Parts: sequence; C-alpha cells; structure tokens
Amino acid sequence: MAIKSELTEELVIASAQFSPDAIFLVNEQGRIRHVSPACEEIFGYAPADFVDQFIIDFVVPADQDATRKEAKEVLAGRKRVGFENRYRHRDGSDVYVSWSAQWLKHERLRVGVARDVTELRARETVCSALLAALAPHERRVLELLLTEATEKQIAERLGLAASTTHSYITGIFRKYGVRGRAGLMSLWLKHVSTGIAQPGGR
Repeated sequence: MAIKSELTEELVIASAQFSPDAIFLVNEQGRIRHVSPACEEIFGYAPADFVDQFIIDFVVPADQDATRKEAKEVLAGRKRVGFENRYRHRDGSDVYVSWSAQWLKHERLRVGVARDVTELRARETVCSALLAALAPHERRVLELLLTEATEKQIAERLGLAASTTHSYITGIFRKYGVRGRAGLMSLWLKHVSTGIAQPGGR
C-alpha cells in the first residue's frame, strides 16, 4: 500500500530527530524545508536558522559550482552517495561534509544526510604533511616503525641490510627531532590527533 506523501515527510522528520548526522529536506528551488537538530552540532546554526534559506548560501563559494551540479544529479532521480563539499560554520571555519542524497518524487523534495568528516580530512592532511618530510623508502620503514616490529624484522620484511635499515631509522628520528622510537610514536599520535608535526621540532 502506498504511503501518502505527507506521511512520508513526517516519517523522515521524526526519524531525523535521533540521528547524529544532519538530515535536510530541500525543495526543487533549493530552499530548506526542514533540517534535523544535529545541524547545530555540525554547523553551529539552529534548525530555525536554516529553514526557508537557500542551502547553497551556506556552501563555501569555491564548492558551490560542484554542489549545484551534484544537486542536478539528485533532482534527475539519481541516488547519490559520497559527494563531499564544505560548508561555512557559524564561527567562520569550514566544515567538510559527506552526503547521501536522493529525490523523493511524490514529495518533490531532496532528502540529504550530511555527515561531518572534518576531523577525518584534517587527520589525512596531517598524515600527508608528516610523510612529506620523508623519502619513499623512509616512509616504508616508518610504517613498520609504528608497529611492534623490531629493527631486524623491519629489515627482513623490506629486504634491506641491517645497516641500511638502521641508517634509515636514524634519519627518520633526526628529521622528526626525536631521540628514539618511543618519541616517534608519541609525536605521531600527538600530531595526528591535534595538529601537524614540524620535522626537526620537539
């Protein structure tokens, strides 16, 4: 039995109240009809701040063209998963969002589930910055240094001479300004969670 469009919309809204992701209902013109309470935690705006506003106005200008193209795909009836863009938080910072969206034909609404991936993207950036200080062979050694593998096991797994492996490890410690493996592990964990390590700094 078909569910009336009004009931479908009510069900979407009711289920959205308990989701940690922000759930948006947007009409064909791009105006927000409803947004779940999670939006305040993610974007800093209360739901009432979003309602009747154009959703594109909250998108970082550099991402607006791509966002409009993605919206057209949804309006064409294509279910979309994994599109990412940036929204401007109320405090002025950028929020990285991953979307799952589809068009509700009978309700004439886009329903979009927005997941905050800002921390994930920040960690990826930090990891890239950390690795940028190393040569390719040093990166392979680093991967094993951050495990429980001994220096001998690292050499065996990478097919390197013990002296070569030791030289690489010493170079890694020097570049990151640490005295040993414990310091390297501490630096990696600290900066992956809070910021970018500066090679040579302590």
